[in-house]
Amino acid sequence: MARLHPFTGLAFAGSAALVSLAADRWWLSLAIVAACLVLARRRGITRRLAGTAAAVLAPLWLSQLLVHAVFDRTGSHVLIAGGPVRLTVEGLTTAGGLGLRVAAFATVFLLYSLTLDRYALVRALDQSGVPAQFGYIVAATLALVPATLERAAAISQAQAVRGVGGRGPAGRLAAARMLAVPLVLASLQDATERSVSLQLRGFPAGPKRTQYVTVSARGWERPVAAVVLCTAAALVAVLLAGAR
Repeated sequence: MARLHPFTGLAFAGSAALVSLAADRWWLSLAIVAACLVLARRRGITRRLAGTAAAVLAPLWLSQLLVHAVFDRTGSHVLIAGGPVRLTVEGLTTAGGLGLRVAAFATVFLLYSLTLDRYALVRALDQSGVPAQFGYIVAATLALVPATLERAAAISQAQAVRGVGGRGPAGRLAAARMLAVPLVLASLQDATERSVSLQLRGFPAGPKRTQYVTVSARGWERPVAAVVLCTAAALVAVLLAGAR
């Protein structure tokens, strides 16, 4: 299946995320999450999407539960009360609604990031005429997570061969500490080497830069993306006006 232009995918993802946040409808948030899972299945990245989303959303859901449900002081339908803990139906409803909205927002952009060709995005940004520094920041940010994961896996394997760490919480904590130090040092060294290389090449070279490979949008993508963005903006405006 041909890939969408990076800006087209961003328009779809941003529109879905904004509408889900403004609508505040649990069924819409669930529908967006389900659609993301279906698309991820077609790309064969369902496990990656589910695992990444769970890692991102777990602390957010926990914070929503603690703030709005466990220590709620305004709800009238009390389920559990004891000391500072006061669990109410209203608090659970609020926490659940916010959690679903955050889940839809995060899942949409995680799917976009997992299916995105970051090199195509950088080339598209370069073709659009934005400053070269901005394109480099975007490229470095997108490459940071996979590069860090690969480096962390290599360091963990090396430490496992040396027998660093052990079983139990204390051993895992020691292994994590032994992983953090070389990982941070390697990242700093990589940043220094890149900075020197960019300076030697006179980055940025100027407004006119030659592209050996161009990224072009198909004929239908731009009008469809414009319609999607305008429709999403109109829906958000109507929903916000109705909420007021």
